[in-house]
Amino acid sequence: MDLAIDLQRGLSLPNSIPDNVRRVADLSLGCVLTKMVKFLKSGKVVLVLSGRFAGRKAVIVKNYDEGTGSKPYPHAVIAGIERYPLKITKGMGQKRIAKRSRVKPFIKSINYNHILPTRYNLDLDLKSVVTAESFKEPSQRVTSKKAIKKLLEERYNSGKNKWFFQKLRF
Repeated sequence: MDLAIDLQRGLSLPNSIPDNVRRVADLSLGCVLTKMVKFLKSGKVVLVLSGRFAGRKAVIVKNYDEGTGSKPYPHAVIAGIERYPLKITKGMGQKRIAKRSRVKPFIKSINYNHILPTRYNLDLDLKSVVTAESFKEPSQRVTSKKAIKKLLEERYNSGKNKWFFQKLRF
């Protein structure tokens, strides 16, 4: 009880008190001193919530928690699927399967408010493919999209991360 009274008066906790007691004492007073864990990292699968690509799945390529000079808000560079591969049946030929297995990618810089993180991660090396120049010059953007398309189609054909390549029904 004396500890709570001391904390309300503005006195700090002594160092001899264990961390779990310290956290409980902080919570009982209504103040939280712990920091949020940064979980929006490269490779995290997200859903785009608004805009042209709303409802599309994407993966974070690079995150900017503090923002940048031109975008002073927390945002991320994402690469996602604009057009998902179509369903394949066993009666289809190789040519038709190849055509239906195509993926159309997109790259975008997006505010954290407009993405919904999922529990999934995708271990693709996209940092080397998407750079800052990808957004400045249209020809660089096209080459980045082609490289992403190749990586995503390889991943789809290998059968890994099936959920990522299925259209979100909403």
